[in-house]
Amino acid sequence: MSVSVLNIPLVSSVLLVAGLALPSLAAQSVTIPAGVPLRVQIDHRYRVRSGVRIEGHLIAPVDSIDHAVFPVNMPISGVILGMKPDPGQSRFRAMLDGQFTSPAVAAVRFDSLRLANGVTLPIQTAATQRDATVVTMKAGKKSGLRAQARALLKARKRDAVETLHHPRLGDRLEKLLYAQLPWSPPTIWTGAEYDAELTAPVIVPGPQPAPLPQATVHGTPTGLVEARLITPLNSATDRRGTPVNAVLTQPLLTPNGKQVLFPEGAHITGFVTVARPARWFGRNGQLRFTFQSIAREDAAPAAIHGQIAAAEAAPGADVKINDEGTAKSSSGPGKYLAPLALGALATSAFDSDATANPAHSGLDSNGFGFAARVAVMTSANAVLLHTFAVYAVSKSIFFRWIARGHEVDFPKDTRIQILLNSR
Repeated sequence: MSVSVLNIPLVSSVLLVAGLALPSLAAQSVTIPAGVPLRVQIDHRYRVRSGVRIEGHLIAPVDSIDHAVFPVNMPISGVILGMKPDPGQSRFRAMLDGQFTSPAVAAVRFDSLRLANGVTLPIQTAATQRDATVVTMKAGKKSGLRAQARALLKARKRDAVETLHHPRLGDRLEKLLYAQLPWSPPTIWTGAEYDAELTAPVIVPGPQPAPLPQATVHGTPTGLVEARLITPLNSATDRRGTPVNAVLTQPLLTPNGKQVLFPEGAHITGFVTVARPARWFGRNGQLRFTFQSIAREDAAPAAIHGQIAAAEAAPGADVKINDEGTAKSSSGPGKYLAPLALGALATSAFDSDATANPAHSGLDSNGFGFAARVAVMTSANAVLLHTFAVYAVSKSIFFRWIARGHEVDFPKDTRIQILLNSR
């Protein structure tokens, strides 16, 4: 029997070379920590059934220090878990609008990313549906009723044009139809957006580009930076002096773009300066906060003078940001026009020939969804028409003029832009 003898010096040399190479390989990988949200947009329409796989893509990059690790359009996939109550909608308000099913949203979990080289990267996330539009700072004056009417007509025209030119017109029209019905099948629509927050760190294999050198901070940093809120803010619950925390989602570079002043993930701190909750009779909430310091790991915090320049907000809240950085919710241009228009329709519903014209009846019975229009148009019942017409104008007056106004609400992970001033 022959016995092989190891060449000890050779083995030692191989292990030494491997040991020296391991740190180099490790340096090429990047770790994305837990808590970072991935902004996802769904690619297709899905009926909500537990276990169904869903596909989407990233619509916001995820940076590490100064470069994108997960770029825009990176494919991401997950699974539908079922349904859960929608905390953002009132069941009572839904019933007043003719919707008799409990407001609910699909519960999903995203579990894999597909890298550019085709490798599938497993991830662990907790997903929250996100429905928001971006509002930017604007110095504006109060407009009159005529200007509000023009703004409302322009908005309606823009919505109609966008609907007709939408790449998935069928989905858009079907969604609009379901919104008028008392019941609709649970659906995740094409274009739905989610924040998939990482619940465990993700190691992204290399190679990764070498980071730019760190710059020494002199004076007060200025410029426009992208960030996300770590602290949720709401005009109903927060008060003046409440701490505000955010982190950069993109680095702040020197003017020549060759050095990093503050990397992605740098912490920004500040506090609430104005907080006014919404009140009855349509008085809406206000919220203003300022940022005072920004810090990176290798240096002491730097003093800043930062105010909000843009932010994501729920579309129904009609949030506006003035030139002082105050976010104000509003009832939109239809606060006065909508009740007046519905009042005119309610008056016309009492005409003697109102029930003889089905189109006229359908228009006058606005306010309780498609089912009410069908009932009035098919029955030609004057009492039913009058009831729905008065109901529509009464509901509009109550919610726009009498009920509590809208709050300014910025949930956790809301994307914001911060304007850094010299003073």
